Amino acid sequence: MKITREIQIDHLARIEGKAGIEVEIGEEGANAKLNVTEGPRFFEIITKGKNYDEAAAIFPRICSFCCTPHKLTPIEAIEYALDVKPSEQTKKLRELLYIGSIIESHALHLYLLVVPDYLGYPDAFAVARKEKDLVKDGVFLKDVGAEIQTVLGSRSIHPENAIVGGFGKLPSKEKMERIARMAREGLQKAMSIVKFFAEYEYPSYVNSERRHLSIKPYGGYGVYGNEIVSSDGNSFGIEEYRKNLYEDVASYSFAKRGKFLGEPYMVGAISRVFNNSRLITGKARELMDNYRKFIAPQNCFANNFAQALELVYFLERVKEIISELKDMKDEGLAEPGRMSGEGYAVTEAPRGLLIYYLNIENGIIKNADVITPTGMFLPMMEVDVAAMAEGLWEDGHRDKDFIGGKVEMVARSYDPCISCSVHVTRL
Repeated sequence: MKITREIQIDHLARIEGKAGIEVEIGEEGANAKLNVTEGPRFFEIITKGKNYDEAAAIFPRICSFCCTPHKLTPIEAIEYALDVKPSEQTKKLRELLYIGSIIESHALHLYLLVVPDYLGYPDAFAVARKEKDLVKDGVFLKDVGAEIQTVLGSRSIHPENAIVGGFGKLPSKEKMERIARMAREGLQKAMSIVKFFAEYEYPSYVNSERRHLSIKPYGGYGVYGNEIVSSDGNSFGIEEYRKNLYEDVASYSFAKRGKFLGEPYMVGAISRVFNNSRLITGKARELMDNYRKFIAPQNCFANNFAQALELVYFLERVKEIISELKDMKDEGLAEPGRMSGEGYAVTEAPRGLLIYYLNIENGIIKNADVITPTGMFLPMMEVDVAAMAEGLWEDGHRDKDFIGGKVEMVARSYDPCISCSVHVTRL
């Protein structure tokens, strides 16, 4: 392809981790590469030979942003492998802890990383000088999520209180009531950010058909399940993930990259909302019905709107769970039924599907495999980045910085977590 223009962004700002974008626009269209420059990290290898409890404490160090999903998902895999049956109380406490991570992550992404793009500011500090209340709302919602993780997990980053079989210590009634009050106070703020994102039309350059993968939740809209569903009607149990989800590597990236049925696909908030919209209730349901056109599965910018919608839903869910847990009691830990086995788990991390496979022999990790959301959607992100650059070029835009800014917005709409994506299974 004869190159007409090359656009290079050495550092993609306002994302988690280190990556750049390279776009080549030529006579036959555009090609894009997300150059992941953050070095590989060897968590699957580090945990081999470790006791399963020790491994469950190591995996959250994959990422501080996503530490709670990387704690609770391997615990699910361990319990699957060792026939541990946690109580219903434990399951609700874990759901609440997991929701805390989603609230914190979504608030950080939307208010501090994405809102500057929509308002035309270079960063959240500039937004704060002009729109102080908007940033204060975001920080408050982030604090709600952090407080939930602190109360249930013992601290907001790398929670240690969640363990195989249950929890080390139950939260006090007073602390749970404080979380409920914070969630109640944050609800109106979250509803306002849904309306904020509903004021902006999506760029049509990135409109394209794509598959959306998410879990089929056990009950209502949530983060736990054991079946993966696709928007095209395909589905498979978590035990069959290797037959359906293919990963490869590219010479320009340390991240693993996903394909489903040989093609790029999308995961994340928009995938969850699109696949499971019938399960959304309460204020989030009302907002979704009012702004239905913004649930646009063909456009990656819909992910921002879907995250805002999830903030509303999960804040209401926080209050429901706390009400359901008003009569908590000390139960002790559920014990393993065996000490060897293979464990599979899939949950919905803030950025999409998170898969763990663990092979355990006599309590020791013999093999591990982790597939992260960012690794799954990187190829789809490159498709959208190329489409944005090509569309702008064809419409007569020639300013390199202008095009570069727009393709950065595309990448940020995915909310990538680079640190989660740069790990390897084998040396």
